[in-house]
This record gives sequence, C-alpha cells and structure tokens, in this order.
Amino acid sequence: MKKTLLSAGLLFGLVFSAHAQQPAGPETMRTHADTVQALHNLFGKHRTGGIIWSGIGAAVAVRVATASASGDGGGNAGGTAVGIGVLGGVPALIGVGKLLRFSSSREAAAIAAYDAGKALPRYVQKRLVTKYFSR
Repeated sequence: MKKTLLSAGLLFGLVFSAHAQQPAGPETMRTHADTVQALHNLFGKHRTGGIIWSGIGAAVAVRVATASASGDGGGNAGGTAVGIGVLGGVPALIGVGKLLRFSSSREAAAIAAYDAGKALPRYVQKRLVTKYFSR
C-alpha cells in the first residue's frame, strides 16, 4: 500500500510541475482611474450593506415590540427590552456604523487624498481588494 501511494505521489509530482508566482505584469497594473472607480465600488457596496443591516435591525426591533404589545409572547417587559436591544439594536448599530464609516463625505475625502498623492485611510486600504477593481 505504501509503495502504491509513494508511486502515485511521485507520478503526480512529475506530471504536474510547480509554478512560481509571476510578478505583476502590465495586464495587472492599475491606473489612477481604476483605483478611483474601485473606491466608488467599495464605498457604495458598504453603504448598501449599512442600509440592509439597519433595515433588518429596525424590522426585528419593531417586530419584537409589536409581538410584546399584542401579548403573543406572554413575557415580561425586561425580556422585551433585551429582545429589542439585542435582536434589533445590534444589527441596527452595525448598519449605522457602516453608513457613517463609508459615507459619501468620507468617500470624497478619501478620493481627494488619493488624488493629492496621500495614502488612503487604513480602513480603506484593508478592504480595497481585487473584486472592487473588476466591476
């Protein structure tokens, strides 16, 4: 059994050669306009995510409050407050945080800084990946 596995591994290693990573060529070089467009894509996507998170949080909070008010749960007021805060408040706060961090004014400031030759903010650098360039 060991000989079969070793033989198969050797054959596999000989058939499929390893390739080193290639340096960035002209096809992967990005222009200033490409980066600005990627910044627009990045900020737009995160703003959309903020709207979705905020909407889900608000909808859940309203649902918990209406279910509590109609007497469906038969629970206490403390449980309702915790339900609204945890199930509705946390997603809503995540959404508001996204909306604030990726607002149109911050987008304009990041693009202006990039146009001036300054470094992008760290939170933008972390998130600016290839998928935003390929749209």
